[in-house]
Amino acid sequence: MKDKKHIIIYSHGFGVRRDDNRLLSDIADALSGAESILFDYYEADETRKTLTICSFSEQVEKLTKIINEIMSANPDAIIDLIAHSQGTIVAALANPEGIRKAIFLAAVFDLSLERTLERHRLNPEALINLEGVSIIPSKSGGFDRIIPAKYWRERAEIKSFEAYNNFAEKTEIVFVEANQDQLLPKVDLSPLSKKTKVISIDGNHGFEGEAREVLFGIIKKEVEL
Repeated sequence: MKDKKHIIIYSHGFGVRRDDNRLLSDIADALSGAESILFDYYEADETRKTLTICSFSEQVEKLTKIINEIMSANPDAIIDLIAHSQGTIVAALANPEGIRKAIFLAAVFDLSLERTLERHRLNPEALINLEGVSIIPSKSGGFDRIIPAKYWRERAEIKSFEAYNNFAEKTEIVFVEANQDQLLPKVDLSPLSKKTKVISIDGNHGFEGEAREVLFGIIKKEVEL
């Protein structure tokens, strides 16, 4: 392990930038023994303060391109993948070859449109149009999210457990679930492949506060840093 270069590729969640509200960049800082690759799925307009959310197929294409480039440039490296929230399902859909281990944080299993739309509709300024362009304003002064209809169409077709289990056939997957996740509902994980590992810790969807240090310890152990 120590004789080989170690690279970790990160896959961020929905409606955020590459650092995933500092979660992924904090993890990368904690894993200083590995080279970290963080990238953006979405196009950001700094002037208008908007993020244009691309479809799942486009996100899969971007992740696949990054992974292939890294592997081509580093044929002997150990490559792991850390993903958060929606970034976990994107990684599973990409189903890449050559990943030693994947750590999936607060993974999305329930992709119900109605559940998600109900939450967004609580924002009176949100414009939801499943056949056109949806706009979800930021509640915190960040970037407004522009969502094309293709995103919603593709999301409705995704079978999350099937995607995770397919990926588990070639890569060891560790799921770290947040017991107090305020965004994702509790789901029955029995359909998950027995080849996967599930760890539950106290914390919210972003593993904020004390949960973050606990998370660092788990990830360091799992990726052998």
